[in-house]
Amino acid sequence: MSSRSPRPIGVALCLAAVAVLAAPTLLLPADSPTEPKLVFAAAGAVIFVLAVRRIRREPAAQAPPGRQDEDVTDR
Repeated sequence: MSSRSPRPIGVALCLAAVAVLAAPTLLLPADSPTEPKLVFAAAGAVIFVLAVRRIRREPAAQAPPGRQDEDVTDR
């Protein structure tokens, strides 16, 4: 087992999704057309889905392997 932890790519993607979703509110004027805002929302949603899938595949999200070598007794 390596002592180095994997890079938190899923967390970085979540932060990127938040930035993309917040960009229209922070950068575009309030009376701007809706279509660019929808593009930002769609892109942010896709990035968020990728982040969730990445987090679910990280080793910490997996169930620990069963230990077969231990003697389990009922008392």
